[in-house]
Amino acid sequence: MKLCLRNSLSRFRHDSQGSYSVEAILMLPMLAWAILAMYSYFDGLRLANVNVKAAHTISDILSRETDEVNDAYINGAENLFGFLVNRGYQKSLRISVFRFDGTDNQFDLMWSEGRGTVSGYTQATAGNAIDRLPVTADGDTVITVETWMDYRSAFVMGLTDTTLYNFLVTSPRFAPQLLWEGQAAANT
Repeated sequence: MKLCLRNSLSRFRHDSQGSYSVEAILMLPMLAWAILAMYSYFDGLRLANVNVKAAHTISDILSRETDEVNDAYINGAENLFGFLVNRGYQKSLRISVFRFDGTDNQFDLMWSEGRGTVSGYTQATAGNAIDRLPVTADGDTVITVETWMDYRSAFVMGLTDTTLYNFLVTSPRFAPQLLWEGQAAANT
C-alpha cells in the first residue's frame, strides 16, 4: 500500500499535462494589470507632454505680439489652450508680465490676467512668481504663462488624481514689452 501511494505521488509529481492552463490562469490577472498600468502611465505622460507643448505655444504667441492685448485676447488664449489639450478636464490659465527694476533690484508686476479657477496676480500675491523669475537686465520685461489641468487616470493603477502645472517665462521678441489695452509703455 505504501509503495502504491509512493508510486502514485511520483507519477503525479512528474505529470505535466494541463500545466499551461494552470500557468495561464495564474498569470492572466498580472498580465491584465500590467497592460492597464502601462496604458495609464503612458496616458499620463502623454497628457503632461501635451500640456507643456500647449503652454509653450501660448507663450510663444504672446512673445511675438506687437499690439496691445485685452480680455478677448486672453479668452482666445484660454480657448486655444483647451483646444490644444483636447480633454474635458478642468483647466486654468494665468498670463502675467513683469518688468525688472535695476534700481530696486526687483521685478514689478505690470499686469496679470487669469482664467478658469485662478485669478491674476496682484502686487501683494505676485511674490510666488517673482521668486521663480530669471535674472534679467534693468528695464527688461518677461511674460509668464502658468497652466493648470486636473488629471484623472483612466484606470486606478498606482496613479492618483493630480494637477498638471506649468510655469513658463518668455521674453518679448518683436516689441519691448507686452502691453495691456490702454496701458502706457514703461520707460526703459
